[in-house]
Amino acid sequence: MLLDQPSSFAHFLLDQAIRPGDVVIDATVGHGDDTLFLAEKVADYGHVYGFDIQKEALATCQKRLTTANLNQQVSLINQGHERIITALPADLKVQAAIFSLGSLSPETSQDVTLPNTTISAYHQVLSRLNRGGLLLFIIDNHFFKSEEEIHYLVADLTRLNPERYAVRHFQGVNQDVGQLLTVIKK
Repeated sequence: MLLDQPSSFAHFLLDQAIRPGDVVIDATVGHGDDTLFLAEKVADYGHVYGFDIQKEALATCQKRLTTANLNQQVSLINQGHERIITALPADLKVQAAIFSLGSLSPETSQDVTLPNTTISAYHQVLSRLNRGGLLLFIIDNHFFKSEEEIHYLVADLTRLNPERYAVRHFQGVNQDVGQLLTVIKK
């Protein structure tokens, strides 16, 4: 069901925003679930730029993309998402981006994003986002240990100009589903 997990709702929103041929970003590739979804949406003539600091995550994602025959429209980049602006062509505009904040598992909990890198990265994406484009954050509470990052991120999001950006935050009220979703529409 659409509201079972914020990640399902995120994919629903992205499905409405992305068309074949669009350029999109997966700022935190992880196991590649979002990357595969995005690659299917942009089709053969769009492109997905995927970033992750964990080489094993990128290797897992590459195998999944190859198996699904979707690797031709994806560039996987072994860099932190704070370097998005330097990894993309200078005049490239994007239709959507997704950040999944947290670690792959308790064993990789040291490989998490940091407040300053996430805030820098999402501002870089906003500078490239098409009007009507979406930027989404999925925050996994099960493996996400940085309350500090959530605090700084939310504080920064509240400062976005409301005449340029609509920001919405979704979380369960009577259930702990383990994920939060924040959506920015330009």
